[in-house]
Amino acid sequence: MKKSVHPEFYASAKVTCTACGAVFLIPGTVKEQQTEICSNCHPIYTGKYRGVVSSGRVERFQKKLAAAKNAPAKIAKKKLTAEEKLEKKLAVKRKEKKEKAPKKAKKK
Repeated sequence: MKKSVHPEFYASAKVTCTACGAVFLIPGTVKEQQTEICSNCHPIYTGKYRGVVSSGRVERFQKKLAAAKNAPAKIAKKKLTAEEKLEKKLAVKRKEKKEKAPKKAKKK
């Protein structure tokens, strides 16, 4: 093996979990590492849910959702069927025709 090609190997590299603070000694090429979550605190392994403090998208979504619940409901326009559209057009035409027609004198 060429000595300059391969990285240095550490038999007891230190890995620290930032969530629970657990420290593991494992073989590796990096002397010290940090991981966000480990098998001691991950919900899959422990069976317990531990809420992770997160900020950003989730909070923004929950804020929008709460605002939407408090906002007044929008009134949706009713879509007219083809028959209703035709009936509406005919009603407008009848009204125009009535207004244009000359008034007849009443007989006495």
